[in-house]
Amino acid sequence: MMKCDSGARVLRSFAGKMMFAFLFTFVFAAGNTFSQGLSYNQSGTVADMVIEEAMRYIGTPYRWGGKTPNGFDCAGFTRYVYSKFGVSLASSAGPQYRQGPKVSIDELCRGDLVFWGGRGKHRGIGHVGIVTSVSGTEFEFIHASSTGVRITSSKEPYYKCRYVGACRVTGQVPSNKPSNEKQAFEQIYYYDPAIPIPIIVETPETRVANNPIVGKTEKAKEPTSSADSLITIAMVGDMMLGSTYPKPMLPKNGGRNLFDDVRQLLVGADIAVGNCEGAICEGGKCTKGKGKHSYAFRMPTSYAVLFKEAGFDFLSLANNHSNDFGKEGIRQTMMMLDSMHIRYAGVKGMCRTATLKRGGVTYGFCAFGHNTYTYSHQDEDQVKEIIHSLRDSCDILIVSFHGGAEGKDKIHLPQGSESFLGEHRGNLRHFAHLCIDEGADIVYGHGPHVCRAIELYNGHLIAYSLGNFCTPGGINVTGISGYAPVLVARIDHKGHLISGRIHSFIQSFGVGPKIDFEDKVAKFMRSLTQSDFKDAHLKIEDDGSFIPKD
Repeated sequence: MMKCDSGARVLRSFAGKMMFAFLFTFVFAAGNTFSQGLSYNQSGTVADMVIEEAMRYIGTPYRWGGKTPNGFDCAGFTRYVYSKFGVSLASSAGPQYRQGPKVSIDELCRGDLVFWGGRGKHRGIGHVGIVTSVSGTEFEFIHASSTGVRITSSKEPYYKCRYVGACRVTGQVPSNKPSNEKQAFEQIYYYDPAIPIPIIVETPETRVANNPIVGKTEKAKEPTSSADSLITIAMVGDMMLGSTYPKPMLPKNGGRNLFDDVRQLLVGADIAVGNCEGAICEGGKCTKGKGKHSYAFRMPTSYAVLFKEAGFDFLSLANNHSNDFGKEGIRQTMMMLDSMHIRYAGVKGMCRTATLKRGGVTYGFCAFGHNTYTYSHQDEDQVKEIIHSLRDSCDILIVSFHGGAEGKDKIHLPQGSESFLGEHRGNLRHFAHLCIDEGADIVYGHGPHVCRAIELYNGHLIAYSLGNFCTPGGINVTGISGYAPVLVARIDHKGHLISGRIHSFIQSFGVGPKIDFEDKVAKFMRSLTQSDFKDAHLKIEDDGSFIPKD
């Protein structure tokens, strides 16, 4: 039996998919018929389609007995995915294990079902997932875990010691002849507007060099052409991926693994945004002093691609580290982000606002800070003017801000203004409400280096601080300073919140954000929201999922 190519890409190019759809239809139009079930060679294409379908549900919450995109358990997830391709799987993992021929671990292929034993003394089949990639006898799989649908490595200790075996069901996918071209296309690209994470596609227009992880292409998103479809926005806080100043403090493997646990979540969103906490440049003269509270960050220019590979579309430069190496440092940062087709804003006279059109929707971005070289969130007239000018040229307007006092004791959002080290850091409640009142759809913040509360104001989401997201060195990530949430909001085309989730990740020194299996981060942010607002107009669950509160 032939083995799968372990380097097969999870993400298929849109051009390739269109060609397959055309050929698929053409073959049927010519009167050809397939035998019932596909051969092994044919099922390689089926496996790609199965995985692509499964990837659409990343982030869907776990629900015991769940069988729909509102919530899945492990068997409900695999059953739902394969049902899209005409395969009827059992409703629990044990019987699914007996539904296809067994596959040894050295013959695993993408699309195979993999199984694990239950907890404790229970030795029966307790869990199932779908293989997404294979490397020797190790593999990654997508499954409905207790933290929701995600991709996991077989090397994780919990799964490594419980692995039971695998079976192959791709050969059971029927070859029903479509009645027309539209039906043939829909069989390949099933679309359900209720799905929380849209399909990911690539197009020839979004090609970017020096991007080894995503096949040298920039990520793109499935067009949201329907006015009834929802838009998914993923937001994170501070990112400083490693610094060469004053001496190198860089992560292993050139930072290639920093975003491993979060990449699919960010790439899966329509738009992913964050804060670039430092310059991306070579050389330059440091503008910071040598005091106890003075820090300067200079990321290597080779690290710009890491932001692209992670899936970011916009990065704020309105913070107290963008100018660490002066205007030359900012210029190089902008140049490197331009080369990755990442938008940015927030520095006076250099980058005021940005826009991005995707899937028929134009997104507008602006960023405010508390430093003299940034557009200040304390200048109300300027804030209003920038938002008004941007509002006329976009459909969805996203505002980023850097503000608030810093430290583990600054987790609560005060009433009124706050300051830090003698510097005025803004009245953030007032500022965020002002932005929404003037036309912003989402406001997200960073700066305190800890997470803060979230709020729904007039139907629009505000995140007052998303903490440190990817800061493997040079920034304290012990305790709550290492809490690194990904805040995902699903909004309508008027910017109103429909639902969302605080996805929990935690940092430790030298590595990027890793999955928080206990949802400590989500529970922490829920607690802050409940304590800092009499009514934040949000209902937040233990796993971080939230909806507007009636």
